[in-house]
Amino acid sequence: MDESGQDTEGRLFLVAVVVIERNREILEQQLEEIEKKSRKGTRKWFHTNAGRRRAFVKEIIKNEYFSGIAFYSHYTDSKAYFDLTIFSTAKAILDKAREPYETTILVDGLKRSERHRFAAGLRRLNIRVRKVRGVRKEENEPLIRLADAMVGFVRDALEGESTMEELRREAERKDIIKQL
Repeated sequence: MDESGQDTEGRLFLVAVVVIERNREILEQQLEEIEKKSRKGTRKWFHTNAGRRRAFVKEIIKNEYFSGIAFYSHYTDSKAYFDLTIFSTAKAILDKAREPYETTILVDGLKRSERHRFAAGLRRLNIRVRKVRGVRKEENEPLIRLADAMVGFVRDALEGESTMEELRREAERKDIIKQL
């Protein structure tokens, strides 16, 4: 899970969640190949130039391994960032999970002191939580890099970048990313 938009003072807040059931190693391998091919590398989205961003998204859209795993929520006029992050994570899990399930959740930038609050919030929303872990060095965690790219991609589209908006519509049509 990753988020974007705290810098807008509540005008725009986005949460992207990647939910996988199995085959994590294959998905990570596919992601790393796309990162190399697009020349995005392991850099954060906002440190990547526009051409590499577009190339990355196009490769993700073409790859069947990324179908049905990425979700996003879009909020306006709210600064309840932590609660919206928990809520969006729960919505994505409930959309994807099939009984019986148990989740391990990786959250970009989550502090150790916030883990319990995040897990408790999910449990209140009837999510079965095995573990919540914050990730501080996202370049070492492929699924966090994917969430970072998805939230950055959607933000670019919603902020009016026409090519990214076209790609977002295509990604939604092909079930690469789904708005919750």
